[in-house]
Amino acid sequence: MNSWSNIEISTPDSEIIKINDLEKRLGELPESVKRIRELITRFEVCHFKYKQHLKKIKDSITELHPNVDPTKIGVNHIQHGEHVINTDTTGKSLIGQQYIWALKEWLNEDRESEAPDKYDKELGQLIRKWLGNKSPDKVHLVKLLLARLTWDWTSYEKLLHGGEFKDIEYQASRMDICHYAFPNNLDLLLQGIGQLKAVEGKEFEGCGLFNAEIQEYLEKEFVDMNNTLKSFQVNSRLSQNDLIRTWLMLCLAKTIKENIKILTPINGIGN
Repeated sequence: MNSWSNIEISTPDSEIIKINDLEKRLGELPESVKRIRELITRFEVCHFKYKQHLKKIKDSITELHPNVDPTKIGVNHIQHGEHVINTDTTGKSLIGQQYIWALKEWLNEDRESEAPDKYDKELGQLIRKWLGNKSPDKVHLVKLLLARLTWDWTSYEKLLHGGEFKDIEYQASRMDICHYAFPNNLDLLLQGIGQLKAVEGKEFEGCGLFNAEIQEYLEKEFVDMNNTLKSFQVNSRLSQNDLIRTWLMLCLAKTIKENIKILTPINGIGN
C-alpha cells in the first residue's frame, strides 16, 4: 500500500518530500509503528466514523501502539456477504444489505439464500418505483452499482462502459455504505438510474467529499496539531520515540490538510 494513497498530489510535493526524508532518517521502524502509519493511510474524511477513527489514530501516536488492527478494518463490510449483518454493531451493513437484496430482486437474480425476515419489503417497493421498468441500460448500471457496493472489482471493471452514461457510472464509482451521506446519496443515484440521468448539482455527495461540519471539525484538529508540531523541532535533542511521534503526526496533519484542501503550511518539518 502506498503510504500516501489516500491523498491526491499531482506534482512533487515539498512537504511530502521532507516528511519522507525524516522517515528515512528514522531507520528501521517497529512493526507497531508501521501499523499506525497504515491507519493514517486508511483515514477517510468522508467516513461516517471519521471522528472516532481520528481519535484512535491520535491515541495510537501518543502510545506508539496501534489501538486498531489495520487488518480488521472493513471486516463487517457487505463485500463479505450477508452474514456480516449479524456482527456489525453500526447498523450500516444491514442497511446496505437491504439495498443489495432490493437491487437483486429488481434484477430477478437468484440469491444463494432467500432474503430473511430482516428484509425491508417497503424499501424494495420504493426502489422498484425509482428504477421503473427494466431496460438494457438500467440493468447494466444496476449491475455496475451492485459490483461497486460489494467491492466485486473484477465484475466492476468489466461493466465499465463509459460513453453516454459515463457520468452515472462515475457517481456509482463513488458509492459506499461507509460514507456519511449513505443511504441518502444512494437513493438519489437510484432515482437517477431510473431516469437514466446523473444526479445534478451539489445534491450528490460521494466518496471523498466532505460537508461543512466535517471541514470545520478537521480544520480545528489541523490547527491543534500544527500548534503542537510548532513546539517540536526535528533535531538531535528529541528522543527516537519523540521523532517517531513527530513523523507520525506530520503524516496525519498532511493527510488531513490535503483531503480538505487546507493551504496553511505544516510546522515542524524542518529544512
